[in-house]
Amino acid sequence: MKLTATLREKFKITISYLFILLFVYAAVSKLMDFQNFQVQLGQSPLLSSYAEYVSYGVIGSELLISIILGIPQYRTYALYLAIALMSMFTSYIIIILNFSAYVPCSCGGILEKLGWTEHLLFNIFFIVSGCVAILLNNHIKKALPALITTISISSFLIIILFINSESTIQKENPFIRRFTPNIISRLQAVELNNYGFYFAGQSKNKVYLGNTFSPLTVLEIDYRSNQKKLFTITLDNDKFEFRSVKIKVLDTVFFLYDGYVPIIYRGAVSNWEAKTWVTRKPYFTMLQPVAYNKCIFMGQQLRNGESFLGTIEKGNNYKINRAEKILQKQMDGKFDTDGMMAYSPKRNIFIYTYFYRNQYTATDSHLKLLFRGKTIDTTSQAKLKVVKILKSGDTKLAAPPYSVNIKSTMHNNLLFIQSGLRGRFENSTIWTKASIIDIYNYEKQTYIGSCYIYHENDEKMTDFVANDSGIYAIIGHKVVRYNFGKPILSILKN
Repeated sequence: MKLTATLREKFKITISYLFILLFVYAAVSKLMDFQNFQVQLGQSPLLSSYAEYVSYGVIGSELLISIILGIPQYRTYALYLAIALMSMFTSYIIIILNFSAYVPCSCGGILEKLGWTEHLLFNIFFIVSGCVAILLNNHIKKALPALITTISISSFLIIILFINSESTIQKENPFIRRFTPNIISRLQAVELNNYGFYFAGQSKNKVYLGNTFSPLTVLEIDYRSNQKKLFTITLDNDKFEFRSVKIKVLDTVFFLYDGYVPIIYRGAVSNWEAKTWVTRKPYFTMLQPVAYNKCIFMGQQLRNGESFLGTIEKGNNYKINRAEKILQKQMDGKFDTDGMMAYSPKRNIFIYTYFYRNQYTATDSHLKLLFRGKTIDTTSQAKLKVVKILKSGDTKLAAPPYSVNIKSTMHNNLLFIQSGLRGRFENSTIWTKASIIDIYNYEKQTYIGSCYIYHENDEKMTDFVANDSGIYAIIGHKVVRYNFGKPILSILKN
């Protein structure tokens, strides 16, 4: 049954009004929280360099198209523009979901609450509806090629933006890695049968894994026999509103903590019974045990939010000592000092490695500064864009952080750092298939070499640890062991 001209026109008007409702609502939602909208665009891997222009362009386009859609004689042209804009949004979502490690959202209003699948279906519905409205009211042989061209050009523009995006082209720094032959070799893998694991520590011939999904369980792996044992930690007091429970093992002792409470439990790995150790302030974001009765922590100053390192010690007395000059502020003292902790019990050395610059700081267990070392890349200044949201008072990153160092661990006199940057002459394809670990002799402050930890079944390395026998990496639901070659073993013996 053919639709009458009146019905076809009514369908076209209805779809036009739906587009007007969508665009006006989205534009007004963005304008009501415009600063946050710009920040979200700045966090996008595609739009970081163009956030300011895109923020005005998107809102302006939505409002302009809405106005033209309300003018009958220009409604068909406006529908083409509406389809083009929705095609850009859809292409953007597809690229972000498939080619980006970070998925931002900058929709505004209730559209932010949609899942990405629902968002795609939502966009596709409007694109198809717009196409049907045009095809019903125009000659198909003329309208169909025009629609295909409109959608193709719009999608192509987003693809070009992706290819030329700042996050893609700025992965290379002018430094050269040394991939020493036989530095490590893959030995074996242990199935974990689950995700969410991280390395909690090690003692003698065993490594211990905590799990973010089941924070009171510990998996013990004997790396001589590859035998696994699963333990459940019991708490002497669980009357707290936990938010982020983590576990750290130091030889035969374990610590379970949540710095948002704040609470620290302590117990022995022989029975996994956690006794309340510290229930006093300060609040903290990271904790590194360095002795049976002592931990190093990272906290934030109440007056300005800047991060600092300190020690918690509880023997006969309870002591809190701050070492506020260890972390070096470059910009805000919060984001720019973000990093990770590592400790070598044999050397009694604590190392703090920054995420966003080529620097690590070595102290003893009392946080007495020993030296400051550098990684091999050239990023000496953190590349961050920090803004304060006036409406909420929150401080946020307005662009994707330029990550230099991702994870670190120590063993004896060696520091192992997973790098986030590609060096000169390195194949970009390798970076999609492997993680790179740079190895340093921190006592001599020298770079030794680098190695690849290859992904398995398209799953990346999420954590790693080192000991006398080699490197252990969590890749997907496996713990993969890599033996050290002669270049590393000779250094570990010294």
